[in-house]
Amino acid sequence: MKKGQEPDKNTQSVFVSISAIVVFSSIMLGIIVYLYSGSTNIKRIALENLAEQFATNIQNAHWQWQGEGKPEILMLVSYTSQIGEKETVTETSRKPIFMTHDGWPKAASTSKGCAKIWDMVLNAPMKIEGFKVIAEYYDGLKLTNNPLDSTCRFRLSTGPYFEYKPHSGLVSQVKS
Repeated sequence: MKKGQEPDKNTQSVFVSISAIVVFSSIMLGIIVYLYSGSTNIKRIALENLAEQFATNIQNAHWQWQGEGKPEILMLVSYTSQIGEKETVTETSRKPIFMTHDGWPKAASTSKGCAKIWDMVLNAPMKIEGFKVIAEYYDGLKLTNNPLDSTCRFRLSTGPYFEYKPHSGLVSQVKS
């Protein structure tokens, strides 16, 4: 009788062990999927914030260009405020912005030129949460046979991006 009971206990312990492994693996898989999807959303939200800041700075440069008599180059000055006993405003940087004849920030018609526009307008590194932002230039002549449709696309290696049209100043919403 003891011999017949031993295989049942062994079978039961193997079944419990396998069940525990399956449950643990399922929980770990769920956590990994949850964390992975969350990081994608963080990168997208960060890119959306940068796209919004980019669009605001483009419009500000355009208004400054009009206010200063439509010069070829503007000086973008960034400030920071220091609150305390002496509420002061301190200049943090100066950056020249080259403008088109219509009053929009411009650079060479290349991907490096698009990266230069990012640098002039945002004055920030091309990184989001440790991931590199890639600047790409799309020639309007090749896209639609219209040079005014040329576009700079700023994207992460995979996923979301936004676009800037140097001839019209339009900045798109972030797309996937």
